[in-house]
Amino acid sequence: MVIPAAIPENAVYELTPVDGNPSSRANLQFVLFYKTDGNKRSTASQSMRDAYYQVLSHYPILYGQLERKVDEQLGNTKVQVSVSKEMHSTCMPSYTEFDVDELVSDIQEANYNWATWPQPLLSICPVRRPSTDEKLDDPLAQCVVTWHADGMGLLISVDHSIADGVGIDILLNQWAGATRAALSSDNTEPSMLELPVDYDHASLYKELCHEEPQKDWFVEYVDSVDLAQAPTEIGAIMDSDTRSPASVELALRAHVHSLRILPSALHKLYAEMHPSATTRHIPVIRLVYALMWQCFADATSLDAQPNASCFLNVIHSARKLVNRPHYIGNAVCPVYMRQTAAQLHTSTRQLAQTIGNNMHAVSGPHWLATLLMLQDSERYKKFLTVFANPRAKQLTVSNISRLRFFSVDFGWGAPVHATVYPMLIPGFATWLPLGASGGLYILWNMPDSVAERLKNDPRFTRYVEFLF
Repeated sequence: MVIPAAIPENAVYELTPVDGNPSSRANLQFVLFYKTDGNKRSTASQSMRDAYYQVLSHYPILYGQLERKVDEQLGNTKVQVSVSKEMHSTCMPSYTEFDVDELVSDIQEANYNWATWPQPLLSICPVRRPSTDEKLDDPLAQCVVTWHADGMGLLISVDHSIADGVGIDILLNQWAGATRAALSSDNTEPSMLELPVDYDHASLYKELCHEEPQKDWFVEYVDSVDLAQAPTEIGAIMDSDTRSPASVELALRAHVHSLRILPSALHKLYAEMHPSATTRHIPVIRLVYALMWQCFADATSLDAQPNASCFLNVIHSARKLVNRPHYIGNAVCPVYMRQTAAQLHTSTRQLAQTIGNNMHAVSGPHWLATLLMLQDSERYKKFLTVFANPRAKQLTVSNISRLRFFSVDFGWGAPVHATVYPMLIPGFATWLPLGASGGLYILWNMPDSVAERLKNDPRFTRYVEFLF
């Protein structure tokens, strides 16, 4: 493969706290399956490969090597991506194709159960090995394409230090557009693409830093944690973890459950929380946040004191805060909320109103304060021992059900099955769309004991079904 001319021979991209916080030490993976005419492979295969490298050439940071170095004085981790002429052949984004026996129709029927995926799609480990001084040798962008008798599948994986879910969504749609253009053109050489390109990490961080970080209760709460009294069982991978990434992945993946909320259940929830035409409107998605938080807190807090803290973290794209709609890097803003166990025993409607008020209060200074807090190694250790713990009373929600990748078209229509590899963090729930008719699929990492309690909670099962 020829290295695109747009890739510099030598460059260093300094990642900022926006991108390089230690919680981003994983690969984000999107998976799509398409039904296609078997005759399309001969033309589609080369066009997809060429378009993949053509789009990625606009983002030379993806052709580099990630380096993490500990600052001995500050105790935090400095992250940078180095691109050099010597690295071009070893660090360039990978693209691999396989012929497989599984049928797309069978995978489609199994919905979001990754146990049915072809093995080549699972060949890229989603957990980065813990590292401080080491260089990470895996390509920062990887793609696997599987060809089936009745279609094709693809997995695109990008290091989370470089991009978040919205960023990968941007890359996928740019790649699909370039592929469609190549398939519809008589030219053998793809034309140069005019793309909205934005991966300028430094300017985004500089823009954020125009204002002073504004500490809120969440940062102060983490600061107040006494590590000597904190739980020691940690669900997320850390630098001190002696287990291999593969064993960590298998252990955490076993606790991911698949749930479904049908469109009819969403309508029922909304109707029951709006008994009359004059009742103040609350979006149904916030009602789902509230219902899940209440039930999850009860399932994890059977013996908790009424004043025990229960947490909700709703993850948002912060691009609107800085007006960077095409930014591919990390622009993820966590919105943390806290209620006592007693406070959660209110109406679901009232809790949904409280959640809405908190979500509207987020600002750039609050976001910056959270990011800077996670840069400090001691603070991050406190954060992990409290929040990334199987016994933590925290629900984290990443609602990606409205991203465009669920309908991304390479030239043969929308995917018949699209999903993500689940985040392997206790309490983490990823929301996916339930087809064109609406509804939600939820991939939720939780202890089996908590799942069993939710299955026996009539408030929860009135609207939510467990699939596996």
